[in-house]
Amino acid sequence: MKKILIISLILLISIPLFIGCSSESPTSPGITSSFSTPGSATPVSGQSGVSSPQPQYGGHMKWIHTGGMPILGHAIDGVFGTRNTRPALEGLLLSDEQDRIHPWLAESWDVSPDGKVITLHLRKGIKFHDGTDFNAQAVKYNVDQTVEKNVPGSAAFTNVKSIQIPDDYTIVFTLDKYDYAFLLRLAQGFLIGSPTALSKPTTPENTAKDHLVGTGPFKFDSWSVEQFARFTKFSNYWQKGKPYVDSVEVRTTPDITVAIMSFKAKEVNFVDVLDPSDAVALAKEGYEIYLPPLFFVHVIIPDSANPQSPFADKRVREALEYALNREAMAQTIGKGYMFPAYQIATKGDPWEQTGLPVRQYNPSKAKRLLAEAGYPNGFKTTIVSDVRIRRDQLVAVQTYLKEVGIDASIDMADVPRFNSLTQSGWSGLLMPGFPVGSTLMGIVGHFNDTVFTYPSRKQFEGYKDKWDAVFRQTDYEQMITQLKANLKIEIEEALITPYIYDQPRCVIDDKLQDMNWTKRHTFDYWSPADLWLKQK
Repeated sequence: MKKILIISLILLISIPLFIGCSSESPTSPGITSSFSTPGSATPVSGQSGVSSPQPQYGGHMKWIHTGGMPILGHAIDGVFGTRNTRPALEGLLLSDEQDRIHPWLAESWDVSPDGKVITLHLRKGIKFHDGTDFNAQAVKYNVDQTVEKNVPGSAAFTNVKSIQIPDDYTIVFTLDKYDYAFLLRLAQGFLIGSPTALSKPTTPENTAKDHLVGTGPFKFDSWSVEQFARFTKFSNYWQKGKPYVDSVEVRTTPDITVAIMSFKAKEVNFVDVLDPSDAVALAKEGYEIYLPPLFFVHVIIPDSANPQSPFADKRVREALEYALNREAMAQTIGKGYMFPAYQIATKGDPWEQTGLPVRQYNPSKAKRLLAEAGYPNGFKTTIVSDVRIRRDQLVAVQTYLKEVGIDASIDMADVPRFNSLTQSGWSGLLMPGFPVGSTLMGIVGHFNDTVFTYPSRKQFEGYKDKWDAVFRQTDYEQMITQLKANLKIEIEEALITPYIYDQPRCVIDDKLQDMNWTKRHTFDYWSPADLWLKQK
């Protein structure tokens, strides 16, 4: 089985994810200020942002991924990720490709001057699939259950001091301190289920049947563990005229080769996520390779906080960067589908910057810097990584370091041990198997999170205060300015070394339109209500 570079997100920071104003929104919102009711903008549709023909009704859409489906239900059932449940469940808000916030089930919101009181105004007249009213009590029930069971999505509410419901369609969150990530987490990972359904006792094999009841365009039909989930059209969906297809089916397999065979046999319309070599082969055969507008950044993190480590010296950290031939790695490993990275931001991100150091491949300069730092003959170190990383990527870094005198052994950890090291510390170089999402939530996870603290990485002066200030900022533009200032220090001081940009690679047939996979800066995002199939 081939190693997949981008693995299904198992944490909400991803990224864990979007092209700004597409036909996904019932109000066609434009990019607005963080806290205002949206205006209007020209809809964008089609897989590549190109205007497509008028949507057609009918058909059965099927797609397949390698991310697994060990359980299907609501977040309170322990479900990670949202790709398998998005046909049925929706959230209060959505984000765009700049991580600004947009309405969804909440049609508008207000934020107090100090940012601590956030009032959401909910859409009226929406019902869950079981006929239960969508209202503020339903939202509060979802929040309470999420927090009580400490399940995926609970991180959004760690800063919530109290919740009030002044009327049926208004819910007020009072925070201990303002945090922009609160709204962003609501937009990118918190999905609402029917409180009537969620209150039913259930068993693992029945979580989908009992708990997967939302406001989405499709109702749950059936599922099989680690095989498929089927959904049928919900005729009373609140967006009139949608959805377009009669059903959707999400399949899963651990083997990308099996997924590609299913696609070639026309059993499915869409496959993610492809290895670069598979994308090249399929493109040569004439299939369309879809590259969604979501990037990830692979990084190396030295143990610069350890005064006994060679990487405590900035010259050694710079030597590390000059030792890496990013361009060659991107081309040979990515086969045209990866790009060299010199900062966390990717092209078009609001936090992209010019004028940052670009330490391109220069082994002679790397050796000279090592000598100046007192290591004329190099030194030995360890690269700590995890089983999610590509082996050829890891070996390439090891090889380049060896060429300048840094002899690095490899410590390959399982994911739990690796995550533990991000909290307890490591020795040498840390190479996360899962890359940093080039999104605000990805940045939160690597620089300002309570889970992945990276204690072995040196913190610049005022680090915590400056990073806290970014996400306490209620003005979006000012927040971006502060964010860029922090990222500039990280790159100038070589405290983190980006080296490759990557993005999901998918293959799509000529029938499927407007799936919007991974748009809105969310890896698991897609748009079941908007997708449609070209009919013969």
